[in-house]
Amino acid sequence: MLITALIAAVISIAAGACIRAWAFAVFAFLVAIGSGGVVFVDGSSAVAAIGSGIAILVLMEIGYLTGVFLSGLLRRNARLRESNSAGNVSAASERQQG
Repeated sequence: MLITALIAAVISIAAGACIRAWAFAVFAFLVAIGSGGVVFVDGSSAVAAIGSGIAILVLMEIGYLTGVFLSGLLRRNARLRESNSAGNVSAASERQQG
């Protein structure tokens, strides 16, 4: 179960940078149903299976939001670096002309 949770978290973080929210919501819901189904088939009660499915769903959603946040942060830093380097080049050319 721990390995499944780790895999779900890593996939969710990667998905946060790549796919749309609605597509991930459908994917996460299907994974949660599958995870709950596996727990139920292994002999646990229906309540334990539902709890396991909800736990995986929550974990995946947190991972997705983390991926979205990190992706946005990296894009923002890259954009700032690009604008700073472009500003430095224009300032240097103005000093050479003046």
